[in-house]
Amino acid sequence: MGVGAGWVAVAAYTALTVGLFGLIGAILGPPLASLLGVVSVPWQAVAVPAVLLVGGLGLLKIEVGTKFLLVLVSCEVLMITVVTVANWLHPAPGTNALDALDPHQLAAGAPTIAAQLALAVLGYVGTELTVVHTRDARDGHRGVSRATVATIAVLTVLYVAAPAGLSVTLGADGVVTAAQADPSGLFVATARSHLGDLAATVVQILFGGSLVAGAISFHGATSLYSVYLGRDHAAPTLLGRVSQRHGSAIVASLSQTVLAIAAIIMVSVLGADPVTVLFFVGGTAGAVGILTLLALTALATAVILLRRRPETSEITDVGVTAAGLDYRDGSAGHLSPARRRWAAAAAIPATIVLAAILIVVMLHLDTLLGVSPDSPLPLAVQLTYLAVAVAGVGWALWHRQRPARTPAGTEL
Repeated sequence: MGVGAGWVAVAAYTALTVGLFGLIGAILGPPLASLLGVVSVPWQAVAVPAVLLVGGLGLLKIEVGTKFLLVLVSCEVLMITVVTVANWLHPAPGTNALDALDPHQLAAGAPTIAAQLALAVLGYVGTELTVVHTRDARDGHRGVSRATVATIAVLTVLYVAAPAGLSVTLGADGVVTAAQADPSGLFVATARSHLGDLAATVVQILFGGSLVAGAISFHGATSLYSVYLGRDHAAPTLLGRVSQRHGSAIVASLSQTVLAIAAIIMVSVLGADPVTVLFFVGGTAGAVGILTLLALTALATAVILLRRRPETSEITDVGVTAAGLDYRDGSAGHLSPARRRWAAAAAIPATIVLAAILIVVMLHLDTLLGVSPDSPLPLAVQLTYLAVAVAGVGWALWHRQRPARTPAGTEL
């Protein structure tokens, strides 16, 4: 089951990464055209260099990508903060600042509210990536735990303040109309209104930079998953090969780069909208896969904590490390009985809540994908993940009969 989940993780993060390149091309095209003094810049002319940039960073040492990512994320948070403050300082006539936080503003009807709840949870996709870098963190699991909590706290503040600021400056009803007219340009439009055209252009570029940051993060996570799976014979061992010079995932990173370029070419040949096909459909499908993994991880955590602590030899890298329960470093295996009970008390309700949200998402997947109820797309997404999971389980069962050996060049 752990191998099947690992394969689903690779598929989901790949879908998220590829999906971002479609939005990057659409977002950065207009401001670049304005700066270059041309009529328009094709989205492919932006998306392909972004793919090459992300892929190139994936071939270097992890410290290089991390520093670049830190700069992009810092600029993103600063940009959101500045525009949000400006929105709060320019309220629409007759608008109460607390109207945006009124639960009654949610649309009536259980399906609509359920879909909004699912979208709210999917907005936190990415926070789980901290545990993927446990082996690279200075303080191990303790540092990763602090980073995870801090990330969720910062996101929560931004997710409350920024949308509420839009409702304050546009009005509770006006923000709906504006979002329906131009959903991707809503935030930029308020920046142009309050801060000027130059500020709006900078905001749009920084927004594109934040998308590049997301692609770098997802690309790195997918590469690490692939390396761990390949090294542990849970996938083709070729994926486990790393650079002797930089310690980076050569095959896994290059594979993602080639796949992203192939997706861009396919969308271009079909003449499809990159935002709709790549970002909206691909991103939503990827987020659904991650939500599935979060529910399974919560369940695995509860089972591990409630069961008798296994011996070190019983613990494998895949799945357990991703769940933050690597017993070999003493982070979970030597928990006191009281702490184990508290951890289990958190894992059990988390499993129930995540499972309930996952069911809601699957029932209303057509709404999240923006298609009609009779569209085959939601079923295709579900069957694809099922096929990937079954293939992973089948690989594990087949490989269990083969003698294990460590391929050369896979040491991290």
